[in-house]
This record gives sequence, structure tokens and C-alpha cells, in this order.
Amino acid sequence: MAIWFTADTHCGQGGIIRMCERPFHDVIEIDVALIGAWNAKVRPGDHVWHLGDFALGHDADTLREIFDGLHGTEFLVKGNHDTDEVLALPWARPPEKPVEIAADAVRIVACHDPVRAWGALGRTLHLHGHTHRPVPDPKGSCDVGVDSWGYAPSRIADVRTRLVGVTLDAEERREIRRRD
Repeated sequence: MAIWFTADTHCGQGGIIRMCERPFHDVIEIDVALIGAWNAKVRPGDHVWHLGDFALGHDADTLREIFDGLHGTEFLVKGNHDTDEVLALPWARPPEKPVEIAADAVRIVACHDPVRAWGALGRTLHLHGHTHRPVPDPKGSCDVGVDSWGYAPSRIADVRTRLVGVTLDAEERREIRRRD
């Protein structure tokens, strides 16, 4: 079983195409592409942590059809655009915000919004969405949203590779000094 992370799919939200310069013409095309990219990587027995903003704009039946078409067991960390219809989908456990989990022997703080400094900085990996990658990832933190990862989920190994060579920024150094 592999563990995957993703965020910001925004299924059904036409405005996200223009806002994030996604190469799609309409919500049907983007939904089909997102499902295809997800299922190309995720196997039925895998776990997928979706870090918010799963969908916005679809009715409950369409949401369920999309959800049922995705491989894996899905978990949700609530995002700012996750509606009651999204929260009502059959997630593996009730959606929450934020969560602390372990994957591939790594402690992870997962939430929708980025947290630039937190008490466990340097001891955990912080995964988030929301930013659609407008700023570089700081050391120990990574946007796992689809706009950063070819519209597909990523694994911890992928995140670690992306963060190779990233150094602590001034804010992170101050936070670690303050804490220690």
C-alpha cells in the first residue's frame, strides 16, 4: 500500500482554469484529466490524503460519481472551498483540519493552508495545498496541490526529492532558535 498526497483539485470549478492557468477548456475536461492522472498513479489499495478543496460547483450526485471513480481509500483535510456536499462524501474517516499522521516513517503535519512556522518545525514534514504554488517551498514544507504535481497525487519520496537543496529561510531559523 502506498500513501499519496494531493490538494486543490477543485473539481467542477470552472474559474480555477483561468485563475491557475490550467490547460483545460471546461470542467468536464479538467475532471476527466484529474481522475485519469489520479488513477494512473494510485492503486485501489492505496491511501490518498486530499488536503482540501476537493470540489466546488458540482451537485451531490456528480460529486459522488467523481469520488467513486477514484482509486484508493480517500481521506480529507478540510479546505476553505469544501462544501457540505464534499464533507458528506464517504471519506475513510471524518474530514478534519489539521491532522498529524505518519507516512514512510515521516511525521507529517497536514493542513490545507501553509503554516510557515510551527512548533514541530525541523521534526516533521508540513504538507499543504491552497497556494497553488505561487511561492517557493521552504525547507520542511511542501505544497502538494495538483497545480504543482502535474495534476496528480505525490508520495513522500517525491516531496523529499523536490525539497533536496532547499535551505532553511530566516523565519524558519528564528523559529527553531526560539523553540530550542
